[in-house]
Amino acid sequence: MMTEEEIRRFLANLDREATAPVTKVQFPPLEGGPARGLTVKTGIRFLEEVKVDLVVQLGEATMKVRELLDLKEGSVIELDRAAGDAADLVVNNQKFGLGEVIVLNDMFAVRVSAIHSPRGGQADAMAGEGGANEQ
Repeated sequence: MMTEEEIRRFLANLDREATAPVTKVQFPPLEGGPARGLTVKTGIRFLEEVKVDLVVQLGEATMKVRELLDLKEGSVIELDRAAGDAADLVVNNQKFGLGEVIVLNDMFAVRVSAIHSPRGGQADAMAGEGGANEQ
């Protein structure tokens, strides 16, 4: 904690600094040299330990708040997909691909059936590859 004398000296210094002349700073001109458009190439191994959220979406439903408040144990919510349809694989809130929900050793799992193109195009079929992934 500052004493009253320290506060007065601090404020006096501020007053002196406020009245000090301001000098204009000259910066060298910016040039569009090699730094412009520079791409850094690193191996994928630097990203291997980065954690991402993977969500498997079986379907969606739109409800009114009244309907939501009326839900109770045993209520059924009808989704927009038929049984057996592919589930969406979503990584960090971005659709990543499609998968088939399976049961593996009494646990739900997902067999990846398609991976979406990074450019948002059509899914690339990958049936039979990748095995089961966690939810």
